[in-house]
Amino acid sequence: MAEKITPARKKFGRELVRFRKAARLTQAEAADALGVVPTAVSSYERGTRGIELVAVATLDELYGANQSLIRKWHEANQETGLDPWFQQLSDLEEAAVELRDYQPLVFPGLVQTEKYARALTRDVWPGRGADSVESLVRSRMRRQKIFGQTDAPFILMIIEEPVVYRRVGALSRDDHVAQIRRLIHEIERDTLRLQIIPRGAPRHHGGTGPFRINSFSDRPAVASAEHMTGEAVIDDAKLVQHCMTVFGLLQGEALSGAQSLDMLKEALEDV
Repeated sequence: MAEKITPARKKFGRELVRFRKAARLTQAEAADALGVVPTAVSSYERGTRGIELVAVATLDELYGANQSLIRKWHEANQETGLDPWFQQLSDLEEAAVELRDYQPLVFPGLVQTEKYARALTRDVWPGRGADSVESLVRSRMRRQKIFGQTDAPFILMIIEEPVVYRRVGALSRDDHVAQIRRLIHEIERDTLRLQIIPRGAPRHHGGTGPFRINSFSDRPAVASAEHMTGEAVIDDAKLVQHCMTVFGLLQGEALSGAQSLDMLKEALEDV
């Protein structure tokens, strides 16, 4: 399944073409600056593939655009109704046939309740305005629509045991319990496979932090890794394979699906 082509993405692609030609550069020269193949630049310009902000910044400097491309990238992503760093992730998740998600600190975004997402956003973005917080929360909730699709991807998640008991921000106990119940609900209706790594696990292969892997039926898998201001998409084949290996090792450390479900049910009384 190809990435979804939106009017905003096509419009931005035309801007990429305009600025590249004004700079009298070829797609091959742009690709060399980005460290990608020329066909990748072509797909950016045709709007058939999303482009990250870090790549836009490189092209902006290469083309002498004086940050015009950066501004237009933000404008294009705002037209989608999603915050910019959510848009590409949303497209990837909708196209994937399998999603693997490892999260050692908080419940994964795809299964967060609205109240949990709001409390977490306020916690990790101190000082951010209410409108901005609500925009991020709405973006996260929109990403969860894949659970209602008939061709929804097969979702596997791994979390650390402390995540189950950690109450974020100003979240009340009742809302924390509701968050755990949300996971139980998705597991019991078989839309999600979840495993929990217990505190006493002898090995720990997830020390580099949270990451996700999106697998597709018609193209290579893509991974992503969270950082302080967003999430970086990883499409280098060797790095994606490394993520696959680490995820498999984490599964080996974790409790079984049935044991993990039992832990969640027991936590309803203990949180």
